[in-house]
Amino acid sequence: MNAYLETSRSWYVRVPPLVREIIIATVIALLGVLLVTTILPKPDDASAHLYRALLVARNAALWDNFWYGGDYPLASYSLLAYLPQRVIGPVTLAAVSVVASAGLYAWLVVQRWGQRAAWSARIAALLVLGPLFTGGYAYAIGAAAMLACLVALQSHRHVIGGVLGALTLGLSPLAFVFLGMILVAVWLEHRRFEPRTFVIAAWLAALVVVQLAIGWLFPSEGIYPFLFSHLVAVLCLSILGVVIARRRPEAHLIMWLMIVWAVGSLVLFAIPTPIGDNFVRLRYFAFPIMLIAVMLTSWRPRIIVLIALAGAFAYGAVPDLSAAMFRSDSRPTTPAFWQPAIAYLEQNETSNYRVEVVQTAGRWEAYWIPQAGFALVRGWYRQVDLVENPLLYEKTISPEEFQTWLRSRAVRYVLLPDTELDTEGAYAEAELLRSGTSGLKIVERSGSWTIYELPSATPLMTGPGVANITQQDHAVLSGTVSEPGRYLLRVRWMPYWERGGVADCVSADANGQTIVRMAQAGAFSLKVAERADLLVERIFAAPAVGSC
Repeated sequence: MNAYLETSRSWYVRVPPLVREIIIATVIALLGVLLVTTILPKPDDASAHLYRALLVARNAALWDNFWYGGDYPLASYSLLAYLPQRVIGPVTLAAVSVVASAGLYAWLVVQRWGQRAAWSARIAALLVLGPLFTGGYAYAIGAAAMLACLVALQSHRHVIGGVLGALTLGLSPLAFVFLGMILVAVWLEHRRFEPRTFVIAAWLAALVVVQLAIGWLFPSEGIYPFLFSHLVAVLCLSILGVVIARRRPEAHLIMWLMIVWAVGSLVLFAIPTPIGDNFVRLRYFAFPIMLIAVMLTSWRPRIIVLIALAGAFAYGAVPDLSAAMFRSDSRPTTPAFWQPAIAYLEQNETSNYRVEVVQTAGRWEAYWIPQAGFALVRGWYRQVDLVENPLLYEKTISPEEFQTWLRSRAVRYVLLPDTELDTEGAYAEAELLRSGTSGLKIVERSGSWTIYELPSATPLMTGPGVANITQQDHAVLSGTVSEPGRYLLRVRWMPYWERGGVADCVSADANGQTIVRMAQAGAFSLKVAERADLLVERIFAAPAVGSC
């Protein structure tokens, strides 16, 4: 035993401090990843990431008909995080990224502040597990790229840093926002105008322009509210951090980082954006960063230090731990829970309609229903759902409003699961269905499911003749029409369709849905253009609203 302790002590002394802390942080994170992924059920947000990986595997990366009446699945969230799907899945890639983030954070802070940052690195190795508790896989992957970019820039490897900055944006726009925020804090610490400062700023600006161009070419509606309670938490932590860090010059970077975080939170609270409340994800690093400031200032002033550390730890760790430990029903993460509902749809649903599922707590319907081949009227994005379906977030819904909403979205069957429901966008709908006054009829009770049918449902395509959708896939729609003329297809307008058969024109209507003009009766098809030259052609030659 003594020989083992002596060997361990010898290793600890002989290994350079930077290398030692990187190894320790990496091992801590690795052990944490093994515990989280083997003991806890799949987290709530995992459904979205698993579905996007499924789309890549099914060659439907540009467009998907099965969420929100059509959306751009990768361009609206992460262009690159799901592309390695065939080699390594999103869960495994996120786990690897979390371990890498622990080592990279240790590299950053120990290289900058020495052994006074050692415990910050070790504790951060546990707190970076947060995205595995919530299912924020794309962000976890992007955060690793962001930290790698900062390590490269701190080591004066500016070309590598520029490449990693672009990779960060492609993996997670949110991580890229944090990268810009940290670099602004670094500049504010010194406020020196050097050539490399202009080069880095110009490169980041160019990347932002590219991202804006992608957003213009492949738009996605939606805003994510910034919760007032989170704003208060960020402002309180930031004020405490500034009070502590301003006392020592070597802690001024932390002071500016807190200021930039607070100002950014105020801006995003005042101006609705798709980022919104996601901006508070920096809380995973709040306690480790605060700990560095405390170590640099010798734990003074004592009372403020204790309050700041307690608040930072509570805000950074408690929400995810409590969500993971007190999740009441993990059945929706398993295929067996969904089997009765899917079996009924396989026997009765057609491609002429979509399916509405009253949202489960983890919104797992966003994965299992389209994975089985059925178009879902909603999806996983809270940002989009608030804009597209505000009715479902009202306290009460009248039968007339509900039926109108269902018909406008070509819904025939509504599925009500017997499980914990989403806290925001499900209870009014569930209450109306259970009341028996919705105007829908119960057609099946099986397992944990009650299935309702809307009488005389409105189909996906209507027009002067009878339209029959024979195939509705992620990126393909095909069918037949009995007469020529203009038909309304209840799919969100996008300009990248390749027309086939009797369809000779596709354009947008005034409500942002799709008009298809049929030259004659017969079969038609719409397929998403996959070749780059066809995409460019559609971008510059898309028909205007109402041109068909």
